Amino acid sequence: MNIQFYAKNVELTQNLKDYVDEKIGSLDKYNFGITECKVDISKSSHHQKGDVYRFEVNITSSHKKGLIRIVVDSNNIMSAIDEAKDKLGRQITKYKK
Repeated sequence: MNIQFYAKNVELTQNLKDYVDEKIGSLDKYNFGITECKVDISKSSHHQKGDVYRFEVNITSSHKKGLIRIVVDSNNIMSAIDEAKDKLGRQITKYKK
């Protein structure tokens, strides 16, 4: 799966890219016909409780020409990625039914 990355106020390291690719790439098991995947990672530091990471995924599918969008806000980028993967799995399952 080809994932397009966009990062704002976050250093997009190879480890982070690999982690996203591993988690989001595992969605291929749903046979949803993913044609495009865009990932937006950003960090906002103006919150009173510290840094808040925003992880957004937009997936385009050839299955009924579907589009799925998930947005997760968290204080830890890795947990945001994990939560987004779980939400995407649930959305794809709903969309296929």
